[in-house]
Amino acid sequence: MFSEKKFSLANEGEPKIIIKRSTDAPPDVKQNPFYDSEFWGRANSPDDIYLPDSDEAISFAMAAHEIGHLVKAGERNDARLDNFEATRAEEQRAWDKGWEYLQEFVDEYYADKPECAPKIRQAFERIKTLLLQATDLSKGMYLENGALDNLAPDEIQRILVEKREKFFSEKGELFKNIFDEMKKEKIGIKPDWDKFTAIVTKAVENILKDNDKE
Repeated sequence: MFSEKKFSLANEGEPKIIIKRSTDAPPDVKQNPFYDSEFWGRANSPDDIYLPDSDEAISFAMAAHEIGHLVKAGERNDARLDNFEATRAEEQRAWDKGWEYLQEFVDEYYADKPECAPKIRQAFERIKTLLLQATDLSKGMYLENGALDNLAPDEIQRILVEKREKFFSEKGELFKNIFDEMKKEKIGIKPDWDKFTAIVTKAVENILKDNDKE
C-alpha cells in the first residue's frame, strides 16, 4: 500500500496480469521482518502480483485480500505511514472487495471436491478477522497525520524501515501468535498452482473490467 502502482500494457491495450509465488519475492521484501512466504503477498498492479503457494485456505484468503487492493471503487489513496485510519479502512476494503470477486470462482476450483468449498469460505472469514487484528496491533507503528508531508520518497522509505524494525522487536511475539492462529485454519491441501492462478486471473480480469466503469 506504500508502493507506486505500475501497469504494463499488453498488445491489445489491456493490463497484463502476472502472478508469481511469494517465494519469488524480491530480495528487499524478504528482508522485511514480517515476511513469511507461507502467507505474504502483494498486488501493487496487475503485473506485480505475488501470492503464497501455501495451504489452500491461506492461499485463497491472501489472494482475495491482495487483489482487493486493485479494486478502484472506494480506494483510499491516503493510506500511508502517517494515516492509520485510512490504512485500516483500505485494509478492510481490500478484504471485502477482493473476496467479492474471488469467491465467485471457489466452486469452480472445487468442482471435483465440493466439500472443500465451505471450508475455504469459513477459513477466509477467520483469517480476515485475525489479520485485521494484526492491522489494529500495528497502530503504534504509525506517525501523526501529515508527518510525512514534503519528505522525499527515499526518506519516507527509510522511516518506514526503521519504524517497522523497531515495532517488530517490541511486538513481534504478538504478531507471531496471530500468525500461528491463522495457520490453524489450514485444510491440509496445497493449491494446484496453475488452476489456482487461473481463477485468480479471472477475478482480476473482472476487477479491471469494473475499474474501467469507474
